[in-house]
Amino acid sequence: YPFWFTFFSSLGFRVILSAPSGKNLYEKGLETIPSEAACYPAKLVHGHIIDLIEKGVNTIFYPSIVYERKEYKDVNNHYNCPIVISYPEVIKNNVDEIKKRNIKWLSPFLSLDNKHVLARRLMEELKEYKISFDEIRQAVDKAWTERDNYKKDIQQKGRQVLEYLKANNKRGVVLCGKPYHVDPEINHGIPELIISCGMAVLTEDSISHLTPLKQKLRVVDQWVYNSRLYRAATYVAQEPHLEMIQLNSFGCGLDAVTSDQIAEILHSGGKIYTM
Repeated sequence: YPFWFTFFSSLGFRVILSAPSGKNLYEKGLETIPSEAACYPAKLVHGHIIDLIEKGVNTIFYPSIVYERKEYKDVNNHYNCPIVISYPEVIKNNVDEIKKRNIKWLSPFLSLDNKHVLARRLMEELKEYKISFDEIRQAVDKAWTERDNYKKDIQQKGRQVLEYLKANNKRGVVLCGKPYHVDPEINHGIPELIISCGMAVLTEDSISHLTPLKQKLRVVDQWVYNSRLYRAATYVAQEPHLEMIQLNSFGCGLDAVTSDQIAEILHSGGKIYTM
């Protein structure tokens, strides 16, 4: 979100986001969902696209992001999850309103691991808008910096919360999952429930940078979100003020892999695994 919002805004585009959440959003796209097996966050995408169309948006940019930026040197790879990579194609072929209303659908296959290559690819995909390569490159630079600032803000907040917990002898819960779990519709109010019990809530990306892996994984470490989870679990296993709860949305095949591995990491430090 911070990357693409900054990129298009700096080029002078008017950016409209689909903000609604909840039951009504799900029902908006219900008839266009082709598979019951898809995870709930994927199903919500259908409603978000229809929401944009109803708002009068006539151009939708929904890229297929194959690679995220590599965050750790010791990983096997740095893929996005298969649903993130492929779902623009699913939407394009199942939401009839896109064709009925002649919506311009931009869903290029891109990677976020090399900003120079990304700038060239975006130049190719946006050529009809007559934007110079220098403008594209500068917009990518601004977006790259904004994403870095966004991550630094999260990490700084994580440090502040940890200092508070230690100074006041309190407990915190690392509520880990995928980025979409910040959506109240998907996390079902669990963060607020934990806070109401007098504990702090941290995200996995606020602490996952604080320690390297301490044990050899028995899974292939090739998905960026999962890589954060393993390292966050490693930190929680050694930190007396923290526990970990993993949020999982039904249909996530990757979490069939992460759950056992995270449980093993936590058990190595005497911690209980909760999903």
